[in-house]
Amino acid sequence: MPTRTLADVLQTEDQGLRKLVSLLSELSMRIVAEIPRALGTTEGVNVYGETQTELDVWSNELLTKKLVKSGLVSQVASEEMERTLEGNGEYALVLDPLDGSSNIKTDNLVGTIVGIYHDEKLPAKGRNLLCSLYYLYGPYVQATVATREGVHVCVAAGRKAGSERFLTTGEPHRLPEKGSVYGIGGMKEKWPTEVREFAERLEKRRLKLRYGGSFVGDYNQVLHNGGFFSYPSLLDAPHGKYRLQFESNPIGFITEKAGGRASDGRQNILDIKPTDIAQRVPTYLGNRDLVAEFEGLLKTAESPRMAS
Repeated sequence: MPTRTLADVLQTEDQGLRKLVSLLSELSMRIVAEIPRALGTTEGVNVYGETQTELDVWSNELLTKKLVKSGLVSQVASEEMERTLEGNGEYALVLDPLDGSSNIKTDNLVGTIVGIYHDEKLPAKGRNLLCSLYYLYGPYVQATVATREGVHVCVAAGRKAGSERFLTTGEPHRLPEKGSVYGIGGMKEKWPTEVREFAERLEKRRLKLRYGGSFVGDYNQVLHNGGFFSYPSLLDAPHGKYRLQFESNPIGFITEKAGGRASDGRQNILDIKPTDIAQRVPTYLGNRDLVAEFEGLLKTAESPRMAS
């Protein structure tokens, strides 16, 4: 089958969206080029109290400034900023500019997560996403892009710029029917009983543990191999770690378009009505049967508590 570009697979989308994805694709390559030059940490922390690397700050400034100046966006919200930036375009974007940045010192996977809305005000429901994508900076640069038509996995192996640099087979990507890997975040001692029990079930079925501390890196294992990934509710953090707008919704959208399911343990993540731009939710992603099984386990465990 002839190799196609990301630009080719987006040909049926609006011109504005095509331009926006092309711009993001070019900026992702600039982030990759900057990684070896900025390996330290800043003195400050982000709005969530998390230590920022120099690349967190640099990537955030690069993306937000270029997007606002592009004339394509109406709003840009980033995990690294307390306030939302305003522009003169028609697309609203949510960003995790450098997911997994704590992995930089050990030269492990990092990436960029983006959710794109059309004519929406932020915060917005994941169900209303027009497009979602992440760039994974590993041994090679990969773009995983979901539109309402499906998911495409692309590699930055071309010689042109923007979306034309990213090559793909053109075939929509689907989660394998049978999962083979799993990953669960947070300290095991802080997992609720249901999460512990489900992890034991997965291990008995010979699913391999894959967890490295980068959402996009760990999730990418599930997207390609099938399985289950979660940053769950914890005993000391009942809402988990991931932000609904910047992480759970965009990756949940990709999961659903690839044939999987995205859940907070009780409902589809994409149907959660947001209350705040920084809202956190427990996040469970992967093959439909596995996520549904976990939801059933959680429901069974909660029934006696509700009755009492």
